[in-house]
Amino acid sequence: MRRPSRAVLTLAALFAFAVTGTTTTTAAAAPAAQPVSMAAEYGTVPASATAGTIGDIYPAKWRNVPQDSVIDDWNMYNRECVSWAAFNIARHGKSAANYGDAKYWDDNARSNGFRVDNTPTTGSIAQTDNGRYGHVAIVDSVHGDTVTVEDYNWTGDGHYLVHDVNASAFRYIHFYG
Repeated sequence: MRRPSRAVLTLAALFAFAVTGTTTTTAAAAPAAQPVSMAAEYGTVPASATAGTIGDIYPAKWRNVPQDSVIDDWNMYNRECVSWAAFNIARHGKSAANYGDAKYWDDNARSNGFRVDNTPTTGSIAQTDNGRYGHVAIVDSVHGDTVTVEDYNWTGDGHYLVHDVNASAFRYIHFYG
């Protein structure tokens, strides 16, 4: 999930002012608000006690700098769900390079010969088109109708999180296994 930075919005407002001499955005004219995070859309439930988490092993060169400030080895912004997932997929010898926003991952994976279905398995990628950019996460464990996932940017702040989600809210990409 990716959102415009405050700096980009400020630059857009300054540009609009420079061109027209007035500001043009009003609260009434603003588009309908979308949830600011996947957590706002789906809710967040603490992870199951039985989760066998990977842990936040995301490289410091991407984790310890501001979100969206650098491009990773897979052509994605740092501290986003797609960068975290692509990093973990690469650890297993596969690639999701240039897959783009999370909402395109299922289609890109299918076109590259990977299985995409509604069956979560440990290590698969949970994917949804919901929200502006969609979301991807790594399935850590499956507990009936619930899956424990690990991801970045679930709450919209570019941080790592382990949490439970309803299995039926996602489709699953099987890069390995």
